[in-house]
Amino acid sequence: MRKIVINNVGLVFVLLFVVTGLKAQSQVTLEKVVNEWSFHSPSAEKIRLAYDNIALAHENYLKGFLPSIAFNINPVSFNHSLRLMQSPTDGSYSYVNDYSNTSNAGLSIQQKVGITGGVFSVNSNLSVLTEFSTRRNSFNATPLSLSYSQQLLGGYYLYKKLKKIEQTKTLNAARQYCSDMADIQIKALNAFLNLFMADITRKLAMRNIAISDTLLMAGKALLNNGHFTEYEFKQVELQANNNRYVYETSQKDYQLLFRELWALLGKKEPLDSLDVVVPDFSLPLTIDYETVVKYAQKNNPFALSQEARRLEAEQTLYSAKLANRFNGNISVSYGLNQYAEHFSDAYRKPDYSQGVMIGFQIPVFQWGINRNKLQMAKNNYRNTMLELEEQETSYANDLLDKVDSYNHGVKLYFLSNRSYQLAQEQYQILSAKFKYGKVSIYEITSAQKDLYEALKKYYSTMQTVWNQYFMLRKMTLYDFIHQSELMHMFHLQ
Repeated sequence: MRKIVINNVGLVFVLLFVVTGLKAQSQVTLEKVVNEWSFHSPSAEKIRLAYDNIALAHENYLKGFLPSIAFNINPVSFNHSLRLMQSPTDGSYSYVNDYSNTSNAGLSIQQKVGITGGVFSVNSNLSVLTEFSTRRNSFNATPLSLSYSQQLLGGYYLYKKLKKIEQTKTLNAARQYCSDMADIQIKALNAFLNLFMADITRKLAMRNIAISDTLLMAGKALLNNGHFTEYEFKQVELQANNNRYVYETSQKDYQLLFRELWALLGKKEPLDSLDVVVPDFSLPLTIDYETVVKYAQKNNPFALSQEARRLEAEQTLYSAKLANRFNGNISVSYGLNQYAEHFSDAYRKPDYSQGVMIGFQIPVFQWGINRNKLQMAKNNYRNTMLELEEQETSYANDLLDKVDSYNHGVKLYFLSNRSYQLAQEQYQILSAKFKYGKVSIYEITSAQKDLYEALKKYYSTMQTVWNQYFMLRKMTLYDFIHQSELMHMFHLQ
């Protein structure tokens, strides 16, 4: 037989639990919502897809340094028209009937050279010209062509910077994934706690309605016996109406918040088949600040994002300096080439072709424009560094505040939990004494107000301490309950 654990909530609550339990097929617990169902929500799926895209982009970056092979073919380039041509002998112009087709095909292999920032390529091409008016073919073959080009200065430095930036962003992507997932868990946590508050409020109101009905009967008897005034009896009736109002409001909130939670989790189960379970307090009693700082510096994406911004600022400044100094480009090519009217002759005894092109960029005089651009780049770099310092200081203070708030919140939680239990007991004791006329209706009313106030404090401290814990968990990417990093728990390492 199913066991029922009776908390200090009264007989009516127990009966309500049993009746609703007959319909319940499963339970809604904080553990299931936060650590299981939230990972299958639509929001979590979007985060996974975004992370997969980042991983694929990094894979493309790495593969960009592997040789790429491309085959190009243009089988038809037909033309039949009159063209204005100039005679090479006397310079006169005349219209010539162009009735031809050009076809070409080529194979190219390209390789980036990271340490120099250059590009090395190997090409092979064949072009065929068919002249229909003379019924003649001509072939232009390039069996082999080698070429290399690069920026004269700064290529290696930029390569190192861009590589470091890419590595930093990719490493940070896994941490950002864990941080985003922790955000989803925080949203699920708050949705569950809001639902729990509505649920516990409606159950408390239901119990108080049963007590109020008993008080109404006792008050009616006291009124008939002359031990109660009409005003006091109406106070009892007003209290009963207030309890019903609280119940109806919390019942409506419960249904609304249940739908919101289900929408967040992307679940389709019917709402009346589940029951909300009071969350157990399984959090650490205290969290050490040094431990938080240790794992925050190691795991938090903030640190790596700051490093990425610093590297990007340095790269931008260097590029600005490079653009305002002496620089150039160099291109070297070597290949084989042949022209023939027959295909077989196009690959016989090819001629050699070489080419070297060196271009220089030398800023001479631009009325100080380049100097101003360089100074602007330096100012932007300095501004970025100042922003990073401010953000790091603010981040360290935020860590300390959240640790203090959590440790303080745990103490308040236990105090408010005990106050809520005492308020329930006090209300029950006074309600029992009221039947015998030993307490006034004003004491009952005051006790009920204290009960609802204690419930609000209990919920508020519960929500605060759970939120503070999960915020620290997100900032450190470390689970203090299981003493494990989220990177391991989410199977990213």
